[in-house]
Amino acid sequence: VGRRLERKGAMQRFSEMCDIGAVETRPSVLAVGGLAGGLVLAVLLAVIWAPWAFLFGALVPLGTWLYVRRKMHTRRKRFSEQLSEDLDVLAAALRAGHSLAGGFAVMAEQASEPSGAEFRRVVTDERLGVQLDEALKRVGIRMENRDMDQVALIALLARETGGSSAEVIDQVSANIRARMDVRRLVHTLTAQGRLARWIVSFMPVFLLGAIYVIFPAYLEPLFNTTVGV
Repeated sequence: VGRRLERKGAMQRFSEMCDIGAVETRPSVLAVGGLAGGLVLAVLLAVIWAPWAFLFGALVPLGTWLYVRRKMHTRRKRFSEQLSEDLDVLAAALRAGHSLAGGFAVMAEQASEPSGAEFRRVVTDERLGVQLDEALKRVGIRMENRDMDQVALIALLARETGGSSAEVIDQVSANIRARMDVRRLVHTLTAQGRLARWIVSFMPVFLLGAIYVIFPAYLEPLFNTTVGV
């Protein structure tokens, strides 16, 4: 089943999410396990509780997908936060006399994860014949990081015109830090609104559970009548 799923377009996108999120379990195992777990849960709930309860079986594959998605977004966020420091290391390597490709190799060795893994991918691609700017664009797409387009542009200009790129990289690093500061400020200022959103969203679910515990007879028409269902 896993091999059949791997040929599907949706499964290929899920595999890419697992790769970006550094999920160690094979994507096919996660997908088949989530579907099988959801099916078992749906049957059990339909038999033990109520026929309509099989809908809760969808929570298992949905939870698997959300777990992988969360890992992917966390890894992308950490990459964005580390990028300015990594570019400082790259600028220092260029001032020490390394070429741009050599500077990326130094940066990949010293960078923390996930930046180290992504820039090692860039170095490997460059050694296999891929243009450095193209390899950087690929990482930017994988990490959904628009700042990598600027780094790729620096690599393109260095390849076509030559010259020192250290000062330009310093400026890009400063711009990234400024944008990160603005994002943190916005995140702080909107914290109250986001908290209110979650409270309003979960209030109906909380009330439903509380009423079911305190006075379950009040909810019986919701589950035991045609109109209620």
